[in-house]
Amino acid sequence: MSKNDLINEKQKQLLIETIGKNAWFDTNPSVRVDAWSNFHQLPDVLRNYLCKDGSGYIRGYYDGGTFYVKRFHLRDEEWNDSPLAQS
Repeated sequence: MSKNDLINEKQKQLLIETIGKNAWFDTNPSVRVDAWSNFHQLPDVLRNYLCKDGSGYIRGYYDGGTFYVKRFHLRDEEWNDSPLAQS
């Protein structure tokens, strides 16, 4: 799988668990995760979310229901939605 593929279900579950574990915002049990490429507006709203236990980070945007992910590195899992990240 290239780094430019959409986030798979295993990665979505990892992201949802990480979001809840770190309590970056008032987590809704039905939070959705999507790739930033599906949300092309307001690139200046992206921010870095660092894990409290030092296990990684997520760069993205939360709109109150969906967490749009631009890139992440959590434990051994890494993903980047940037066309510059193609290998």
